[in-house]
Amino acid sequence: MGKLAEASARMKASVLITFTASLFVAVSAFAQKDTAHHREVFNAINKAEASMQKVMASHKEEPTEFALTGYLQGGEVKKIVSLCSDDGSGPVEYYLEGEQPLFVYTTWYKMTEDGKRGAKVEERLYYKDGEIFKWLTTEKPAPVFHGEDYQATTEMHTANCAAFVAALKKAASKSSGKAQAAGKVVEGTFTGIEQGDYFHWNMTTKSGEEVSYFIMRPDDSVEKVTENPEKYIGKKCRVTWKKSTENIPEAGGKMEIEQILSVEWLGKK
Repeated sequence: MGKLAEASARMKASVLITFTASLFVAVSAFAQKDTAHHREVFNAINKAEASMQKVMASHKEEPTEFALTGYLQGGEVKKIVSLCSDDGSGPVEYYLEGEQPLFVYTTWYKMTEDGKRGAKVEERLYYKDGEIFKWLTTEKPAPVFHGEDYQATTEMHTANCAAFVAALKKAASKSSGKAQAAGKVVEGTFTGIEQGDYFHWNMTTKSGEEVSYFIMRPDDSVEKVTENPEKYIGKKCRVTWKKSTENIPEAGGKMEIEQILSVEWLGKK
């Protein structure tokens, strides 16, 4: 082959490589774009999870029972972690938009020929307009999913999600009812934790009143805030509190105080 022919061949090869690389970048960019909203919602929910109301519940559908952990924001279920009691699979995580599944992450294990647990498989299901449009799996060899597979899986997770949301909201309502029976409720803006002989929860109510509550025996929702109060300053919240008579040695004995029991965050600042 002459030098001219060699140069021509190299140029063609270079053009082909450049075209292939550009095509790969374009395909990758599209693959990222079609799930961009899902990733945005996923990240936002996980970022705000610590400030959400955490609710535990269960749902039984004979013979299967699901242990549920839900995360609510402003009374709306945003995330569900479901664990099935009888199939040995890992937890299923539901990320919701409008209390409908938007992204589902699930894990399960392949079984070996001798009946033992084998390789872990991760699956990511992306919803659009109430249907799964993208299904990613780490299963090897990679399975081929057909239309009926998408439909059956869509229906299963959609039905499960609806039942789980109902169970969690019922549990949240009972929890809220018990809390309110034990104390009073006030809404406002969190302004910080004051530390002296005791920790105090400070906030400004919706009417503009500055209030402060002893932190004595709160639930986990308050405990999380005491770990990093600066993170929550300026956020709107709903606080359940009560009056009680406590022994306060620093004040000379028993006295009536107002103490916080729980907090629910009401969304963005």
